[in-house]
Amino acid sequence: MNYALQTLLMLSLSMNASAQKVSESDVPQPVKAAFLKQFPKAEHAKWEMEDKKDYEVNFTQGGTKWSAKYAADAKWLETEHAVKLDELPPAVRTAIVTSYADHKVEVAEVAESPQGTTYEVDLEKGEHSMEVVFAADGKVLKSVVEEEDEKDEGPDEKD
Repeated sequence: MNYALQTLLMLSLSMNASAQKVSESDVPQPVKAAFLKQFPKAEHAKWEMEDKKDYEVNFTQGGTKWSAKYAADAKWLETEHAVKLDELPPAVRTAIVTSYADHKVEVAEVAESPQGTTYEVDLEKGEHSMEVVFAADGKVLKSVVEEEDEKDEGPDEKD
């Protein structure tokens, strides 16, 4: 089995473990309204319930894959979208080159929340992967070593 197929299979399994697909009709109306207000041009929305309390919607807007998360009371929690490496702030790119030169960048995402904007980068080195969260100034805010079945199921690539 090739690497891409293995990764896709693992992502599918992890999605089933942490999120449950729900039909749009099962999403509370205030949550849908908050989503449509924030992303009026969203297309191809697919809803999931995370941890039996939050709603995540994966969608496309402007040719880019996005995900947005809302609490059951329609409070916006987070939005992520994939970006190319050269779209990250210069300080983040420098931090990656300096501290993770021996890693391959798999996915780079911009994550926005009420707390601010961060940059999530999935890195791989051999069979090991990790997610590193950076501030715009390149400071590492969080670093998590991931098992294959724990990889993020958010937007994975920029179209």
